[in-house]
Amino acid sequence: MIIEDFTVETVEIGGYPIQTFKKRFRNVWEMFSKCATAFENEIFLVEEQNRLTFRQTAEMVAGMAANIKAKTGVSKGDHVGILMENSIRFIITFWAIQNLGATAVVFNTRLAVPELERQLHFSDLKVLFSSPLLSTKIEEIPSGSLSFGQIVFGDGWQEELSGKSRTNPPDGISEDDTALILFTSGTAGTPKGVMITHRNIITSALKAMRIISQYPALNEAGPQKTLIAAPLFHVLALQEQMMSALVLGRGCVLLSSFNPQEVVDLLKRERVSMMAGTPTMYWLLLNRTPLREANLDSIRLITYGGAPMPPDLLKELRQTFPGVICLNGYGLTEASVISTLQDRSSELHPTSVGKPNLCSEVKIVDLANGGELGVNAVGELAVRGALVSKGYYKLPEETARVYRNGWFYTGDMAYQDSDGFLYVVGRTREMINRGGENVYPVEVENVLHLHPKILDVAVFGLPDPVMGSAVACAVVPRPDTEEISVNEIREFCTGQLADYKIPRKVFIVSDLPKNPGGKVIKKKLIEEFTEAANSDK
Repeated sequence: MIIEDFTVETVEIGGYPIQTFKKRFRNVWEMFSKCATAFENEIFLVEEQNRLTFRQTAEMVAGMAANIKAKTGVSKGDHVGILMENSIRFIITFWAIQNLGATAVVFNTRLAVPELERQLHFSDLKVLFSSPLLSTKIEEIPSGSLSFGQIVFGDGWQEELSGKSRTNPPDGISEDDTALILFTSGTAGTPKGVMITHRNIITSALKAMRIISQYPALNEAGPQKTLIAAPLFHVLALQEQMMSALVLGRGCVLLSSFNPQEVVDLLKRERVSMMAGTPTMYWLLLNRTPLREANLDSIRLITYGGAPMPPDLLKELRQTFPGVICLNGYGLTEASVISTLQDRSSELHPTSVGKPNLCSEVKIVDLANGGELGVNAVGELAVRGALVSKGYYKLPEETARVYRNGWFYTGDMAYQDSDGFLYVVGRTREMINRGGENVYPVEVENVLHLHPKILDVAVFGLPDPVMGSAVACAVVPRPDTEEISVNEIREFCTGQLADYKIPRKVFIVSDLPKNPGGKVIKKKLIEEFTEAANSDK
């Protein structure tokens, strides 16, 4: 490994004591450069039939940086936008931006044009780089309304990089400079631009190295590859998967969008050893493809997150991939992966999101008075450490609300048991107050996920004239089972949940609205079923 010493030290950042790795890179460009040299002949990027070694990637990045500087004059601190599908050109562009000491602002490719236009205006871009397919969205924005230029990389984009003089990165790139802006998913409101620093990215990568180092099967000699099927505008794919592959000297197999059959084909053809996804993605792979018969003996690591993992689904994964290591990660755009549930811990703590990672200090606080709570008490989860970003771009009031005294207040309700395991029970905004009793949606969802006829479920509150709120759930039945009834669902909960936690309103649906990270957008469910309830009156 390029770094093997994971000693943690405490440094002062913003006037507060923060845990960080003692041995670390100075900035992400140094991290890229050293890895490109250390692993120069290993394959780093794979897209369809195209593949680049670390050395070839570094050469293309250098050419791209020179190209960008010559065409646009981008310099240290400028904001440079990326609107592209998962691709080699996305990653080359990202690292070229880092070479120039600029900030990469990455946009969700699935945004509607009005949403994209608002984010583009907000982001103060010097220039935007897009693919031919996605440039059509920019063309729909009224001419002259954007104050920056757009460069579209067509099929011949590689030829533009040859023969370019190289640029040296500017001096003085600090660990606490903003390297990347990613927008939150917006499940709790309008998406916010999270300012992710060089320190955050480096810590995330070293944290992944430290976890991998604990498993001999993940450190065997020979080429290993990770499949990146999640979109690169999401923290999982860009900050977790791509960065960890970089520092581990692993290949990144890029898929432009998630397609279950394409995933299986790539796993087999490229002999992928690591993959990450949401529970829904894994269910689709197991039930909509011949995954079980594919003989994928190269798979060594499966990571999951974004939503609770049904125990039966995890069991199916272990049966399909005997000996595979399964890790559950919990994090946010603002704080990468805060905790990890190690492999066999899931059998003893199936609903836990694991123990805090190195460089992640956590506490559970009382919503009423902000005081720290004890073992097994439910409150808001707060975290501090070198993984925590520095705030929201151009939103000082929102930043001050959730970044306080060195701590980031996640908005997640959670508790920590006597062994240090964390359990997330829902968002603070999602907590249901039924006649003075608090109901945490994840607690109810964990029970419903055990029902053999239920594929997916979301629990939320709806207005109730008597009790204030009614516990409601939207249930997606398994397609290969008999019809499930509302009474059957309620009876299943009896004896496993207190009476006030049992859903009073049950809606059978074909699917749940989700963001690209796999999280259910409960706001849409509440709006839909509140409107339906009102129309029935």
